[in-house]
Amino acid sequence: MSVAERLVELRKARGFTQRQVWEGIGMSPLGYQRYEYGEREPVYQKLIALADFYNVSLDCLVGREVPKTPLLSDEQIDILKGFDSLNSAGRNLLFGVLDSLRVTHAASV
Repeated sequence: MSVAERLVELRKARGFTQRQVWEGIGMSPLGYQRYEYGEREPVYQKLIALADFYNVSLDCLVGREVPKTPLLSDEQIDILKGFDSLNSAGRNLLFGVLDSLRVTHAASV
């Protein structure tokens, strides 16, 4: 996978717009778009900024490493952290709520 393809994949998986990314790493819109379109390869400093922005390794960013876990949005990561902080009773309660929501959603569709 090319850097351009990985950048698009990361951005979409995290639910970011191009604007959020280029503003987040401090570069021009056109410069960032050239990265995503494969017209230009990021310089070393921008690779580091992008890896930090997405919280991935440089190897992952340049396609040398497949993420061990699926790419998650920040919201999904927050949910998982909340789940990890629950004791077994809290987790069981949460599973009950999720089951109720699934039933309710399925009935409304």
